[in-house]
Order: sequence, then C-alpha cells, then structure tokens
Amino acid sequence: MTNPVNKNGGFLKDMGWYLIGTLVPMSVGFIKTPIFTRYFTPEEFGYLGIITITFSYVSVFLYSWLSGCLWRYYNAYKEKQDLGNLYSNLFFIFIGVSFLLLIITVAWYFLADKTLVRQLILLSFLQYFTKELIGLYLIIARLEGKTLKYNIIHSLRAILSFGVLYIMAFGYQFRITSMLSSTIVIDVVVLLFLFISNSEKVRISIKSISHQTLNILYRFGSVGLISNFCFLIISSSDRYIIAMFGDMSTVGIYNQVYNICQLSVVALVTVFFNTINPKLNRELEINFKQSDILLSKYIYIFLLFGMPIVTYLSLFSKEISGLLLGSDFRSGYIIMPYVFVSAYLYGLFLFIEVKFKFADKLKNIAAGVIIAGVLNVGLNFIFIPLYGYLWAGITTLVSYSFLVVYFYRQDSANFFSDLQNIRDLLTFSSILVVQIAIDKLIRTYYELNILQTIIEGSLFIVLYLLLLRKKIVKITLPE
Repeated sequence: MTNPVNKNGGFLKDMGWYLIGTLVPMSVGFIKTPIFTRYFTPEEFGYLGIITITFSYVSVFLYSWLSGCLWRYYNAYKEKQDLGNLYSNLFFIFIGVSFLLLIITVAWYFLADKTLVRQLILLSFLQYFTKELIGLYLIIARLEGKTLKYNIIHSLRAILSFGVLYIMAFGYQFRITSMLSSTIVIDVVVLLFLFISNSEKVRISIKSISHQTLNILYRFGSVGLISNFCFLIISSSDRYIIAMFGDMSTVGIYNQVYNICQLSVVALVTVFFNTINPKLNRELEINFKQSDILLSKYIYIFLLFGMPIVTYLSLFSKEISGLLLGSDFRSGYIIMPYVFVSAYLYGLFLFIEVKFKFADKLKNIAAGVIIAGVLNVGLNFIFIPLYGYLWAGITTLVSYSFLVVYFYRQDSANFFSDLQNIRDLLTFSSILVVQIAIDKLIRTYYELNILQTIIEGSLFIVLYLLLLRKKIVKITLPE
C-alpha cells in the first residue's frame, strides 16, 4: 500500500520551503512592530499608512494585474515556446505604467504642504517601482519551481532591510521615512543581482511586442484590476473614513494592528498558495474538466489546518497585542479576531477565483468583488461615525463573508456536494467550539498570564491534531 506521507512528499517539501521563506519575513515583521511602535509615534504611522495605502490604490491600476497575467499565461506561452513574447509585452506595459505613476507622484509632491508628506510620497514611488519589478521576476522563479531561490531572496530582503532600518533609526536618528528608504536600498541591490545573474533566462525584445498579445493581456488584466482594486477598498478604505471622523493617531493605531493580523494569516495563506499555484495552474490550463478533484483536495487541507490557526489567533488576540505592540497601540486588539477571520476567508475565496479566471468567467469575478467593495464602503460610512474603528474590522469581515457565500454558491469545485466533506467540516468546527468554550470557562474564574496562555494554546493544538490524526494521515495528493 502507498504511504500517504511519501505520496505527498513533493507537496510537503515545497510547503516546507515556502513556510521557511515566509516565517523569516513574518518573524522580522513581528520583531519590527514592537520595536518601532515604541519609537515612532501613532501620528507618524498614520501619515505613513495613508500615503502607502494611497499608493496601493494607484498601483492596483498600474501594476497588480501584471502578476495575474504572468500566472495565467505562463504555461500557455511556455507550451508554445514563446515566453519571450510574453516577457517583452509585460515589460513594455510595466515601463509605461511606471512612467504614469511617476507623473502622479510628481503632481502629488507639489500639491502636498508638509515636508514629511513630500518625502514619503517620493520614497513610496521608489519602493513600489522596485518592489513590483522584483515581484514579477520572482513569480517566474516560482513558476520554474525554484522555491529555494525565491525563499532565500524573499528572506534576505526582509532581514537586510530590517538591519538598515535599525541603523538608520537608532544610529542616525532617522524618523518614519526610514521605514521606506531602508527597503528601497536593499531592493535596488536585489534588482542588480537578479539582472546580472538572470538565471531564469528572461529575454526582452522590442521586436516581440505585438498588438495581439497586448490585447490578450489587457483583456484579462482589466478584470484583475477591478478585482484587486475592490479588495483594496475592502481592506484599506476604512483608514480614510476613520481619518474623516477621527484623527491621524487613531488611523495609526488601527493600521498597525490590522497589519499585524495581515502579516500572520495572509503570510500563511500565501505559503499555501505559493505551494499549490504552479501545479493548480497547470491542471487548470491543461486538464480543466478534472481540476475540481485537485481543487477539492486543496480546499479540504486549507480548512483542516487553517481553521484551528485562525481560531487560536482570534482567541488569544489580547495576549498577541501585548507581545507585539507598543502600549499606545494595544487598545486596537479588539479588531484582531475580525481581521484574522477576514484574511482567512480571503484565502478560501481564492480557490474559486482562480478557477473562474481559467474558465473565462471574468464578469462573475468583477460583479462579486464590486458588490463586496460597495457593501464595505457603505457599512463603514454608517457604522464608523457611530461606533468607532471597531466596526471597520466588523464590516471587513461582513464583506469577505459575502464574497465566500457569493462565489461558492456559483461553484464550490464540488467540495460541498460531498457529504463526507460536510461531516468532516462539522467535526473540525465542533472541536474548536468546545476549545473556545473551555477557554472562556477557565477565564471566568482565573486570569491566565502569558506563559499559561501559551501552554493552553499548545495543549489545544496537540489535542486537535490527535483527535483528527486519522483524517490527516489519509490525506493524499496527486504528484
């Protein structure tokens, strides 16, 4: 009989590499947060948050859809041995949109009336330009199966930029601008290394630029643009509304707490999808009719291991905020459970989104995310003025919940049509509900300290894995 562990060896190996490569930047982020939320003020983080989020909105229109095009069409162009065509057209678009971003940056720079804001604007342009170019190159490395190279570069960028930031802030007394400039310095060095080595053999030629290829990329990318923009609205528009009805310090507190939640759950979601995307994309491109079998298996794993992680993070939000945030920011722990769950639901949505992209159901994607974005903004304008930034977290959860229901009602990849999957999902949920009840009961009569909370959480994890060990062992994935 085939050993499931051996059968899943390739998956576990890739998952392990991506996990290591993600844990390093995530750990750096966790270290940075308590250090610099004690050094920079909430107001400084407020300005940084507003400006970087604004650049995020602009970059969605200009950059984000390019990575989606690369993921979508890489295997198709590779099959035709025409990757040079794809690379050349994507690079042509990248240079064009970067020039447009530069024009927007210069205009905003001269409209700004604060020196700090002007500095952050210029630095944000440089950061996004270098970051997006590196991101496209590393997607090629991931598609080529070079997980080790991807993770080394990804980890080194985080470690080295943190080192430069620490020296700039504490050695030379730089203020909040060092959060951006330290990253830019390292990314420029990484770019030079990638261009000189060019081990992925990326070739760019003006002669390869074609009207037909550009039309294909623009058509597909337009839906990715709408989708990414609406997701950005859901995840960040609340900062502007909080600023309208509050102050910049409140924005800074909310933004840093939200980022901590995103850093943890989204990082783990990214690890999972980094692992499955190359194989899943190939399956959807070459064997679409049978892809539901693979999708269903991946969804099962995502639920089995993802649900307890999000549950425990939400359950111990207050303790997490005490460890990772400066005292001025800890009051924001009340939004953490909502953001943790929202980030997880986003991962659940991605399964159906990627299938719809390969099925050319682009209008379905656009309709769903537009409704969710409008719903989020509307709820924020109603509830934030009445109840404060807590409701920004709640409305984010409502929007992501709508997305999951909306898309899974249209196509669940046959996952929820399998009665055994439903039974297993109820089993996972029941174990976690009992553990939540036990925690609440204990804390009713006894206040746990940090060490006791860690012990309790560890026991919960071990108990969950033991109770479900038979189901875990039975999991098999096709090579």
